[in-house]
Amino acid sequence: MKRFSSVVFASIIVIVFVFAIVFIYQTLVTFKDFFIDFQIKELSRFNNVVENELISLIETTGFNKFAISRVSQHLDSLINLRITIIDSTGKVLVDTRKSEDKLDNHLNRQEIQEALAKGEGFSHRFSTTLKAEYVYYAKKIHLSDGTTFFLRVSVPKENLNVFFIKLQNQILLIFVSLFASIVFLSYILSRTLTKPIIELIEASKKVAEGNFDVHLDERGESEISFLKRNFNEMVIEMKKNLDQVVQQRNFMNNLINSLDQAVAIIDFDFNIIFANKNYKSIVLQNENISRILDLANQDAILKQINDAILKRKYTTIELETNEKTYLATVKPLEDIEQIIHLLYDISPLKKVEHIKRDLVANVSHELRTPLTALKGYIETLEEEVPCEQFRYLETIKKNTERIIRIVDDLLSLVSLEDTSVKLDVTDVDLCKLVNQIIPTFKQKLEQKQLGIEVICEDDFPIIKADGFRLEQVFINLIDNAIKYSEKGTIKIQLQRNDEESVKIVVSDEGIGIPKEHQDRIFERFYTVNKSHSRKYGGTGLGLSIVKHIILLHDGNIQVESDVGKGTKFIIYLPTN
Repeated sequence: MKRFSSVVFASIIVIVFVFAIVFIYQTLVTFKDFFIDFQIKELSRFNNVVENELISLIETTGFNKFAISRVSQHLDSLINLRITIIDSTGKVLVDTRKSEDKLDNHLNRQEIQEALAKGEGFSHRFSTTLKAEYVYYAKKIHLSDGTTFFLRVSVPKENLNVFFIKLQNQILLIFVSLFASIVFLSYILSRTLTKPIIELIEASKKVAEGNFDVHLDERGESEISFLKRNFNEMVIEMKKNLDQVVQQRNFMNNLINSLDQAVAIIDFDFNIIFANKNYKSIVLQNENISRILDLANQDAILKQINDAILKRKYTTIELETNEKTYLATVKPLEDIEQIIHLLYDISPLKKVEHIKRDLVANVSHELRTPLTALKGYIETLEEEVPCEQFRYLETIKKNTERIIRIVDDLLSLVSLEDTSVKLDVTDVDLCKLVNQIIPTFKQKLEQKQLGIEVICEDDFPIIKADGFRLEQVFINLIDNAIKYSEKGTIKIQLQRNDEESVKIVVSDEGIGIPKEHQDRIFERFYTVNKSHSRKYGGTGLGLSIVKHIILLHDGNIQVESDVGKGTKFIIYLPTN
């Protein structure tokens, strides 16, 4: 890097040199023009003197060429001027420096042409006759008899050139002296000006490297002194702020490292910006890993992070590693191209959930046998009890069947929650599947005088799914729509959502679901209205089963509802 003082010094020298060259050139040109003009004026004055002498001679003796030549020669010797007399045709009549017979016609000479047009003219050029540069002045003379001729006087330009050479040498000498002085002063000035700037540069370089123990001499009242003072104050403030940032960073690092969760920040180039100790031990398992793509045997994590970066979406998955279960969450950070990856150990929760699921399954299995036997005995008693006691038996039977349905739903839910159970995936034509289910609800629809309509787009695709499980979804949704509708038509719309998914909408015109209940209707045993549930025989497990099946297919289900206007369930399923 060039030193600033050298740049300043070189800049001053270049500017002064260019200015001096321009100044010298303009000065010489101006002096040259001035002296040429002065010479022309002098020639004009001499021309008038010669004119007066010649006109007086001609008017006394007539146009006597010999007499005129003799007077011209005399005047030339007195004032050292070349005198030329030219007639109106351009023929040279008299010349004091050259024989007239050896001279060409002068009519086309510049000064003669100007004199012909304006009465007088001048020029300076190389004379081919005398082999030297001359300055010429010509004037058109009118005699009393009407005769005209041109009187031209000229002087060698050599005298002027000698003067200019002397002038030029003097100016160059002055220029060299001044330039040497300016170079010296510029060097001193550049060193004086740039020394504090270089000190600031060196100090700022140390600050940039993290050394804040710098202090510049700020004595004086110049602008540079104020700049140094401000720099010192800035460094003190920066050090103070940096200390605060370091303290906050250390606090945050200690805080994040003390968390039970595993936390990491990853940029959109898959570089690991930060990872706490739990993340390093659980996910990275190697301190040298700096890119998340370098992980081995972590396909689920890599896929989740890749989807979050490419699709900019929030995702949560469960994954098992090191014989533990974690809830892994990825969230893109706002305004910066980074994501946060959080792993929460849910192994204890999973253990409790597993115990609860086993308890529910065991209890359900244990209840199913006696309940089935109880139902059989009730059906036998129906044929033997008196008619007046039949209504009691009917109530017992109805509640027994409701308990059996609850047990069956619980067993279905336990089966869906079992991660070891896999879906039986095949090609499924949803339009055909729905139309095959409709006849099973014919009696219920006729009893409540409800209509049902299936709308399937022409380009609706065949999807990869578990047909039996999806049949459960539609049975539950249609059954709910019939239970909670007293009028109108149930509509099932199947359409393509995009290239990779389909959209299914099941809507009714029933009683609807209040807003405050819509977020919880997919929870097990949750019912909006207990009386309605008992009236229609609901178990509170149907929608929970529906959601589990949709999630197993990597799909999504949403609900939209207005009280008194109806309910709409919207399902998104991947085609593959």
